[in-house]
Amino acid sequence: MKPFLLGPTTLLLSLVASVVMVRSDTPRPVPSTATRAAAASHVAATGEAPSLRRVRMDRTAAPVATTTTSSPDDPFAPVYIVTSRETYQGIRGMARNAVARRDSSGMPVLISETRADRLGEISRYVHVNEHRCGGYFAFPTRAQAEAFVAEGRAKEAMAKTLLAAYTLDNQDTVNGWLPQVQKQRIYDTINHLSSYRNRYFASTHGKTSAEWIRTHWQSLAAGRDDVTTELFTACSNCSTQPSVILTIRGWDLPDEVVVLGAHLDSINGNTPNDPNQLAPGADDDASGIATLTETLRIALADGWQPRRTVKFMGYAAEEVGLRGSNAIAQSFRANGVNVVSVLQVDMTNYKFGAVTDMKLITDYSNTALKNFFITLFDTYLAPTGLTRSNTACGYACSDHASWTNAGYPAAMMFEAGGPNGSFPYIHTTQDTLATMGESAQHSVKFAQFALAYLGETAKTRGKLTGGPAQVHTAQ
Repeated sequence: MKPFLLGPTTLLLSLVASVVMVRSDTPRPVPSTATRAAAASHVAATGEAPSLRRVRMDRTAAPVATTTTSSPDDPFAPVYIVTSRETYQGIRGMARNAVARRDSSGMPVLISETRADRLGEISRYVHVNEHRCGGYFAFPTRAQAEAFVAEGRAKEAMAKTLLAAYTLDNQDTVNGWLPQVQKQRIYDTINHLSSYRNRYFASTHGKTSAEWIRTHWQSLAAGRDDVTTELFTACSNCSTQPSVILTIRGWDLPDEVVVLGAHLDSINGNTPNDPNQLAPGADDDASGIATLTETLRIALADGWQPRRTVKFMGYAAEEVGLRGSNAIAQSFRANGVNVVSVLQVDMTNYKFGAVTDMKLITDYSNTALKNFFITLFDTYLAPTGLTRSNTACGYACSDHASWTNAGYPAAMMFEAGGPNGSFPYIHTTQDTLATMGESAQHSVKFAQFALAYLGETAKTRGKLTGGPAQVHTAQ
């Protein structure tokens, strides 16, 4: 038989057809094992699978591959964010491929894809339209975002009833500390931190400012062998900015951990992706770091030795999705660290007009710890004439939400703000001491509250044991 030979035209048409057939037979990307496991966990936890209408918020968008990993230094890298349903409705033009989920507390949330260079716009939207900070958790892959929601323990953390009541039995220590708070020292720390051009997580300033905090905190320990400091770098999407952790080892109950935290980064909402942006961040959140620094200084200068282990933390990359605190909280959960209580200090130095001195954040927090905060305030601060009120700050508004999602009891006290809302210069070049009257007076009360919290949760060596009981989380 003679071979069948194709002419040039026929040969060309055959080649084109074969290419089309190959492309049409190429399998579409399928969800990763982690994503399918996360979805299965969601169905098992809620007993329901989200409807197509709820899951596919952007019906015109193609499925997103779950293997894409974002780089914190690439402005066009994909970032996967978890937001409330309300926040997503306002950022639909900046995010896509949203899927509806519920966290462990039953709250509707959405996982969507955006780009790294749009996170600043999203933060600005939350600030301008929802009148608050934060608003989302950020992850480098969709699979990580899915696992975060599916494996979250917010319901457990918020409703957990502790095995023993929070008690006040360390008044001698606390009452001795409160008069020692020095306004000028808090001012000096805010002034130094806000002198950096920015503390943006992906800039050189973000790294050097974190290193300064670590060095300064270490100097306050004066060589004590029960105090250690570290730069926490196990955060895959925090760029070069580390979190800072100072640990005071507990003498009697070293495996029970008390946390005091504040975020150390800053951002300018008008130029959010510029590593050279001008973002002094005096109130947000140099004031929180300064409050913790003064709390630490007083306790260590007093030669105080806690019964429980205490960890002071400065979190990296809060302004771009609570990244540093979430990395630490998830690491502690994975390693079975028994965190019995978390205080978040985010913005402490602004008050204008006839408003209360301090606001208790009511949402995404542990109920027993919130009640204890009220007891602390009414016992130690109210007698001096200070007043308090309550406010909700919304989903993922600050780092306490990272601890809550990891299953740990956390709560937050917030600054007073003004009659028309919170600090008006947040995320701008005007977040400076000058716009707060060149004073750190309002942070003094937060340092006193933090000292009361520290003394009554970690206790003092030689005192009766009180405060929160152990909190066990399943591994």
